[in-house]
Amino acid sequence: MKIPAADGSSLATDVLLPDSSPRGLIVIRTPYGRGWHLAEGLEWRSRGIAFICQDVRGRHDSTGSWEPYVHEREDAAALAEWLQDQPWTPECVIASGASYAAGTAWAFAAETNNADRAFRARGIVSKVPTIGSDRVKRDPSGILLLAEHLAWWGEHGDSSSSREGFIPALMRSDSSLLEHLPVQSMIEEVGLTSDSPGWLTPIRRAREREDFGGDDLVSADELSELDVAGLHIGGWDDAMIRETLRHFASVWRGPQSLIVGPWAHDLRPGRVGETSFGRLQVEWMESIFSARPVTINRVFDRGAGDWSTEPYVTGANRIRLEPDPRTAPFNFTHHADEGRNDCVVWTFDMEVEFVLSGMPSVELTVHSPQGEADWIAELSVVDPTRVTRSIARGAGVSLCSGTLTIDLDPVLHTVRAGDVLTLRIAGSDFPRLARNLGDGDRYRGTRSTALHQSFSGSLTLPILGGTAGG
Repeated sequence: MKIPAADGSSLATDVLLPDSSPRGLIVIRTPYGRGWHLAEGLEWRSRGIAFICQDVRGRHDSTGSWEPYVHEREDAAALAEWLQDQPWTPECVIASGASYAAGTAWAFAAETNNADRAFRARGIVSKVPTIGSDRVKRDPSGILLLAEHLAWWGEHGDSSSSREGFIPALMRSDSSLLEHLPVQSMIEEVGLTSDSPGWLTPIRRAREREDFGGDDLVSADELSELDVAGLHIGGWDDAMIRETLRHFASVWRGPQSLIVGPWAHDLRPGRVGETSFGRLQVEWMESIFSARPVTINRVFDRGAGDWSTEPYVTGANRIRLEPDPRTAPFNFTHHADEGRNDCVVWTFDMEVEFVLSGMPSVELTVHSPQGEADWIAELSVVDPTRVTRSIARGAGVSLCSGTLTIDLDPVLHTVRAGDVLTLRIAGSDFPRLARNLGDGDRYRGTRSTALHQSFSGSLTLPILGGTAGG
């Protein structure tokens, strides 16, 4: 069926109702095609739960203009208004989704939270959430996530349908695609227009250094005011792990559950210990519908190789590690167009076991006479068999000489006695991040210059329990 949006667009919606009055409702709004969720909806209908899945504006069978994240609040409100008028709408609603659809789920929850309605979103299933363009197109440092932006817009942009697998196939035939300058017109190399808002807006926000997260569908203040139970699902190798844990910590008025595994954004292999991933989700959702919410904690410790059922917290203790001064000087030259020779590695031998839990940070005193400079930090663990595992990374930008703190990705990792921590510090994380060309405009520039960067600093680790030696 078609549900009208505020601007007159028609939002294509599948509505699956059980034979009797539904005891609950699940709502999904997605840009990836509502048909993918039909089997899921039929299963819930057989359980007495109503199920709604809607194509977002401008995608698949919904009309209107496709502008990522721009219309999701108003279209969530339009769906809520329509539900308000339906005689079968139950009191208990769960908004659900993964990636972009998790962002629309949060938008729906926010639109129903304070409204004077006969129903509201009492639960939200948020998997690898992208709650706004900044959160998925820019690094917290503000730099454009170049490879992600090209890959996603190249497959889903400027069209009501998707070109699945298009960019990976193109990259196999032209591996230099991401090196195209200027960045702003790179999308033209794949046959799309560079003036489309979906492509241009994240680049503009990065170029103008707009506040990171300023275009969130749901603000930090709104998250803290939501009275909703949450099931937050993410992966340590997912670029959105910071978002998963931020939402888990921000929404505190209802019981919050957390599942984090050794997964990337696709959440494969999709199993938690010996328990089905889907079974845990169904168990949680049924508890919300029955008004007896359960709390699930399953967080994988990659160092221990096992699951923790304790609530995830940031370690209250801090240890500060400094590099051996005999390995100085710490400097390199970064040149975007030349071979990479811009990496310094610090190593720290661990003498006792400890649990690293939270966001490590790197504190640097930096100097780059040419002005703006990028600073990339990557933390890895090398075990006694010499197997190296990257566990966290982060980036920072300095505009002049001074001090800089780089927050790395959150982790849960048991570090064993005999392990070695390595911290790599570099001047670029290309193609993940857009390169600093040294000309003051990495998005419209066409030439690069060499950047000379020098630094000193330390690594700070949040740990559970006592202190560690290094």
